[in-house]
Amino acid sequence: MSVAAVIPVKPYAVGKSRLATVLNDAQRIALNRNMFRHVLRTTLETPVVENVIVISSDNDVLSDAEKHGAHAILEGEPSNLNAALGVARKAALALDASGLLILPADLAKIDSADLMALLKAGDELSPLTGRIVIAPDAKRTGTNALYLQPVDTLEFSFGADSFKNHQRAGETSGYSVAVFEGPNLGFDVDEPIDLKNLDENFWRV
Repeated sequence: MSVAAVIPVKPYAVGKSRLATVLNDAQRIALNRNMFRHVLRTTLETPVVENVIVISSDNDVLSDAEKHGAHAILEGEPSNLNAALGVARKAALALDASGLLILPADLAKIDSADLMALLKAGDELSPLTGRIVIAPDAKRTGTNALYLQPVDTLEFSFGADSFKNHQRAGETSGYSVAVFEGPNLGFDVDEPIDLKNLDENFWRV
């Protein structure tokens, strides 16, 4: 099995705008950069992930990705997450990936064990159909990780209620679908209250 991971990243100066009430611009940029670097390093260190693809419209993000050994793709304009993931999926297919793992850039607590456990959940599904593993956020509305095998199993539905939309689309298509939940994969950073559960070094300038 050859797994490619995709990390879509907003420009450091743009991401997490809802935190502008509690962090200044420099702190917010530092937070975005450090969370992305954490997700990137963790993914690169996960043994079964053979390739990591980063797609972004930010050259600083892409430079960071290449310095750490990931493939970097410049996102076209206007920015659209699902369209960007479609471009990254084509890159994964060109790399002969048999599985695709989508990870947001704000999973500040994940480690390689979390990713290995999620991928193992996919291996345990029936091999007779496409396999889909969805890790929801803590509210079970968003999708904090999505694993597809094969790579082109499912159309992306990131946005409002993406967890239910991905789950419904997979089941309707007759694929094997598993929901994988864990505290690290369920934790992302969207609201000021989330910072209370995160080391302040993430946004220290």
